[in-house]
Amino acid sequence: MTRPEPLGTATYHLDDNTLRWTPGARLDPTEYTHVTTAGFRYWRSLDAFVATWTPEREDTLLTYVDVIEHDTDLDDPTGRTERFTSRAAAAERRADNRRETATAITGQIPPGQPILVGHSSEGRHRRALARSDQHMRKALEEHRKAEYWQNRARGSERRARQKTDPGVTQRRIRTLETDLRRIERNLTQYQDLDHLNEAQQAGRTRAERWAAHLTLRLTYEHARLDTLTGGTPTLTAQDFTAGETVLCRGTRSEVIRVGTKKVRVKILDGGAAGMTLLEPPERLQKLPAPT
Repeated sequence: MTRPEPLGTATYHLDDNTLRWTPGARLDPTEYTHVTTAGFRYWRSLDAFVATWTPEREDTLLTYVDVIEHDTDLDDPTGRTERFTSRAAAAERRADNRRETATAITGQIPPGQPILVGHSSEGRHRRALARSDQHMRKALEEHRKAEYWQNRARGSERRARQKTDPGVTQRRIRTLETDLRRIERNLTQYQDLDHLNEAQQAGRTRAERWAAHLTLRLTYEHARLDTLTGGTPTLTAQDFTAGETVLCRGTRSEVIRVGTKKVRVKILDGGAAGMTLLEPPERLQKLPAPT
């Protein structure tokens, strides 16, 4: 599927590994099915179709645009948190106004007054109860909206903390390195073959694209980590030794065992003294050698 002219713009977002496509025009049913089947979902807040990067999804986008631009940081979790918090507060105010209106309406009816069937007040009484019930229903809807936006705000706060936490970046780097080693092992299977058939050639090309993509992401994540740590070398599990005293979550602890990726420590002070924890190295802090 190709178009005579590019349709909209597309970007690859390194910060969250997503492809984002803004068509700039309404898609016809065939185009919509094509992109959603490939894994793209429409994000109304961005007015764009978004999907995690894969070679196939990149190829799908390239049937609509000539080039996919790279953007290193489109994400703004702090600004998003502020917007979501503001929306939650506005919804809560609307809910309060609805409840106050419902209370004011029912307050005009004497407490405990039943509907006097056949009396001249019957119609007013029923209409007042109906209006009050309608306002209470709207108040409940607005309260649910407020809860929704509050949950979105909390999610954005977590995202903001993750972006500034070196430990999160270190764990992401380890995952990417593991994925890259797996892809490189897959590539070695093609080296011993004198001739590749069509399927094997396609498999090798796909693996090479994945390797290049993971290398790009590792370069970006290492640069992010350097920014967060000020270029200070990060510790690995092998930087610790059994019997060493360290700080674990701000508490003096003793290293019991060192694994390939994590370190088991025993808490020495406080109410948790004697408890053992298995921690990643970024949560541990070396103490200066005693003089």
